[in-house]
Amino acid sequence: MGLSVPESGAFITSHADHIKISEEGLSNCAADISQLILSGDLDMKTMFVKTEIHPQTADEVGIAWVVFADTLNFSFWQPEDGPQYLVTYKGTTYTGYLAMCAAINRALDSGSKLTTPEFYSRIKSEELGNLLVGDNGVQIPLLQDRVNCLHQVGTILVNKYGGKFSNLIQECDNSAMKLLDLVLENFSCFRDTAEFKGEKVSLHKRAQILVADLWCLFEGLGVGSFEDIEGLTMFADYRVPQSLQQYKVLIYDEEILTFLRKDEIMPYGHPYEVEIRGTSIHAVELLTRKIKDILKKNGNTSVVNSILVDQYLWGYRRKNAEEMKNFPYHKVRSIYY
Repeated sequence: MGLSVPESGAFITSHADHIKISEEGLSNCAADISQLILSGDLDMKTMFVKTEIHPQTADEVGIAWVVFADTLNFSFWQPEDGPQYLVTYKGTTYTGYLAMCAAINRALDSGSKLTTPEFYSRIKSEELGNLLVGDNGVQIPLLQDRVNCLHQVGTILVNKYGGKFSNLIQECDNSAMKLLDLVLENFSCFRDTAEFKGEKVSLHKRAQILVADLWCLFEGLGVGSFEDIEGLTMFADYRVPQSLQQYKVLIYDEEILTFLRKDEIMPYGHPYEVEIRGTSIHAVELLTRKIKDILKKNGNTSVVNSILVDQYLWGYRRKNAEEMKNFPYHKVRSIYY
């Protein structure tokens, strides 16, 4: 089985050669986020609000939409100097992951059964490419990999769960961690693991996002209340580490910075990549604990967990996109994030 995601983050951090977590950076970042919560400028409950292009109702249609989108939720970055993947929908132009969400809705509006497992278990790459095409004909990256993931997930849902992910949810006994295990057990395209210093480590970005997105869809109620949701970590990608660098939480050594500044594609599973993602996971776990302690001392009972801290840091990167260009990020072409 290997280590769990939190255990993996701690193991990678303690054995990292090129990245350190700064106690001072952690304290400053935790103080910053805590102050925003205490002043009322940041309400953690609003961090996971449904945008207008996400499903609003926790029914079969909403669940199917989330599962479809999260099966394809990987590798949207494009070279800075090349055409970008953008989708304009109902007058708004979206980028990256949100562009794909907009394209899904555009397809559904046109009468497509795109998010139905029976349909996408057999979809051809040309058809998926046409349905998800960006403005000016720009194709979504890794099209064939996306088709392969859809075939796998769709076929298993049809053959084992009557074509409904809700039947899989029924097996999880209202546990986020059990649902995570079921997703990993059933769908190999969600198994995001690596070998690091002789240990099998787990990162599981997309599988955890799927569980978290269902928690959000259900607004933490009913079969999606997931009382153990705190067992999930942050979602280890290539953007949140930029925020953690900016806050001086993660300190990269010159060797890894020199590599990143070359702007080359890094292979999935490279030791640098595993260090960046693993230390990010552990740093957010430590941040979450510090924020909780600060709020407790101030008598504040706001809900705080690593998912919500991750959302804040992801949004912080977008808000400060210009400044973030000072902090290079690792570029990996992978189905895992």
